Amino acid sequence: MFVSEKIAFHASLSSNIPGTTSGQTIVFNQVDTNLGGGYNGTTGVFTARVAGAYVFSLTFYMNYHSSYVRAGVLSIMNNNVQSIRVLVELDSNANEGTASGTTVLPLNKGDQVRVQVGTDNMYINGNKLSFFSGFLLG
Repeated sequence: MFVSEKIAFHASLSSNIPGTTSGQTIVFNQVDTNLGGGYNGTTGVFTARVAGAYVFSLTFYMNYHSSYVRAGVLSIMNNNVQSIRVLVELDSNANEGTASGTTVLPLNKGDQVRVQVGTDNMYINGNKLSFFSGFLLG
């Protein structure tokens, strides 16, 4: 099956998130690309406009400060079901770290994909250091 529709997005955090809550959706509000209009920079949710195989990538940058945790997990969620988990774990000598993950998901029209926090009290860096992207593979 050949899909002629162009669907792709790339969004990043414009500012830091000091202190997360488990279950929270991360809203990547700095939308640089949104071909097909599937990503909502206000809610942080991508909605598939057509069925197909989609590729999603997540990178996040985390800092340690004395009032925040040293390890944190973010997950790519497909219709509220966890697809992948991405972990940053800082040892006692590190105050910052980055983690990335990529997945391929078969989506139906209307399916929703988002990034969810799995750890309370993380300090996630913005300023385009943390980002979420996806595109229709076919």
